[in-house]
Amino acid sequence: MNEDQKTHEGIFGPTIIHTTQDTLVDGPNTPGQPRQTAYAGDGLWIGQCEVTARDIPSQWHHHKYYDSIMYMLEGRIRVDWGENGEKSFEMGPGDYGFFGRKVIHRAQIIDTPENCRYVFVRLGEGESVENVAGPGFAGE
Repeated sequence: MNEDQKTHEGIFGPTIIHTTQDTLVDGPNTPGQPRQTAYAGDGLWIGQCEVTARDIPSQWHHHKYYDSIMYMLEGRIRVDWGENGEKSFEMGPGDYGFFGRKVIHRAQIIDTPENCRYVFVRLGEGESVENVAGPGFAGE
């Protein structure tokens, strides 16, 4: 391999990685938001979530040292956040959400015929989910 190839390999190297639904790895999970990992490595985490929080919201949580990009596939959810959980927004199919590191939030299904799913990409390092007791902002 020449020097030019080494500096342009990127995260995945000189290959294509293909992941199928049946090879996804369970976790990390939050009560009401079970997740599956498609790829984790080199500061990148990619996965999907089937939101199950119908009658009550999911547990409050944040994504520690990760910035997260979320894309809704099916269903509608409400995302609560803010110092006292007073802020919220709704997401439906085709919507994106951009979550900063350590921003505590939770989700709840507000409308879905069957499935409520999203995919997400996280940029950062370390553990990608930390469940917490309530709203606010995660400290250092």
